[in-house]
Amino acid sequence: MTVLMAGVALLGMVLGVFWWKDRTDRLWVARLAYSRFTARLAVLGAALAGVGALMVLQSLFDLGAGGG
Repeated sequence: MTVLMAGVALLGMVLGVFWWKDRTDRLWVARLAYSRFTARLAVLGAALAGVGALMVLQSLFDLGAGGG
């Protein structure tokens, strides 16, 4: 569950940077939003969210199967 929350938080921060870019006229925010660093953070966040979701689903299936 922690991996899922970390991935969602990271994706939320990336979306927050793009929202901030739309709200401000600062050039450095636009550069940050369209940088490779932000793209890599978005990919990392998506990967963490995907792996976390799979881990949560597996734990739900284990509980449903009586594995405890």
